Amino acid sequence: MKVARWIAPFLLSVALYSSDGGSAIKGKWAVEYVSGLAMKTIGGADFEFKADGNTLTGTANVGHGWPGLATISDGRIDGDRISFTVQGRQWSSTGYPKMRFTGTVRGDEIRLTMDFYQDASSQNPIGQTEFKGRRVSGK
Repeated sequence: MKVARWIAPFLLSVALYSSDGGSAIKGKWAVEYVSGLAMKTIGGADFEFKADGNTLTGTANVGHGWPGLATISDGRIDGDRISFTVQGRQWSSTGYPKMRFTGTVRGDEIRLTMDFYQDASSQNPIGQTEFKGRRVSGK
């Protein structure tokens, strides 16, 4: 009987969290370099996330200059885990860079791993960078 008293509220909270989709990620976020591939142009990034169910969209300003402002694509939300791609819009010597982000969101804190590809067609990243940050506004 004691189990039955807590199981119903627990299941309800899980259902509410699951149906919540991406509302926990919505808003503006700022991250800074922690470790990994150090890139002089990418010491941080700003994101404005939008969510529709388990689909993540929005904009990213990676490097605050280069590769610059871009649209988030292929975004997914799975509980507290997120993943998305950013295709740079500023040319480098190897093409337009692609960045694939994966990470976790817990409350107002975010941790991201960025796989950096030299161009849109590359299949293998040339390096990986870790970021951590927080929500700046919104929800």
